[in-house]
Amino acid sequence: MAQTIFPFRENQKWGYQEKNKTIIAAEYDTVFAFDKTNRIALVANKNEFNKVVNPLTGEEEIAFDYFYIDHKNNKIKLLAEHFPDSMYTFPDQQELQSNYMDSSDYFKALFQNKLYLFAKNGKQLSNGYDNITVAKTSGFFETENNSEIDKKIIRMKGLIDSTGLMLVKCRYNDVAINQEDSVVYCCSAVYNTKANDDVYNYKGKLIYTNKKHIEFSSRTLHVLKTYEPEELFIIENDLTKENYEVSGNGFYYLKNNKALIVNKDNWFILDLKTKKRQKVDKEIYFSNLYKMLE
Repeated sequence: MAQTIFPFRENQKWGYQEKNKTIIAAEYDTVFAFDKTNRIALVANKNEFNKVVNPLTGEEEIAFDYFYIDHKNNKIKLLAEHFPDSMYTFPDQQELQSNYMDSSDYFKALFQNKLYLFAKNGKQLSNGYDNITVAKTSGFFETENNSEIDKKIIRMKGLIDSTGLMLVKCRYNDVAINQEDSVVYCCSAVYNTKANDDVYNYKGKLIYTNKKHIEFSSRTLHVLKTYEPEELFIIENDLTKENYEVSGNGFYYLKNNKALIVNKDNWFILDLKTKKRQKVDKEIYFSNLYKMLE
């Protein structure tokens, strides 16, 4: 879809036109372009009762109230925690003024120093977080909140999906998605040795937990790592109720229940289900990897 809605100015105010026809009257003091799908724009009006100090000049200036609007000039509303009513006025959106402009279906709004995720149809998808980023796996967003632990500010991670479902609360050091088996495995031990590492399904249901570090997980296979007295990977199979140990420093999941195990002496491909090993020549492995990246 090509961008067809453009700003115009009239009587020192701004509005929008489509094919030279006014669709939003000139009523705003400043406006930004609609996104590439013609669904969302950021606009603002001066608030005579709200003044801010310019950090460069030290002078007081009139602040702006920002609004996100659709092509019918409906204002996007936000329901924030600890606020009984919906809000549609957003201060200080300058740092997000280009966030909504791409062709994706989502954008973020800043309110009370928290970021909120919205769909471009105006639906609010999240509560407020200190940060929200697109996950490596399509259809998911990593959430972050700052938390003080042992007098240090730590970023705790969680996960929501594109419908707004919170799969994982913000309480982990790392959140990883196994798209092959539709699970999310989360590491928390780095912050608190009393906290377990956990595995969730795509509905946010806890399906596995362990006090040891979870290096990788599927619905039925869980790879745990221990560091003392030596570095070991423990593979647990929920179906067979078996577990076995593999010595190694590094674990890299490939696909189809196979992983590359790295240790000081040798590398090998391990079938996590059958326990079969295939030795890997490091020089050949790197040579093939280099050719793939060329």
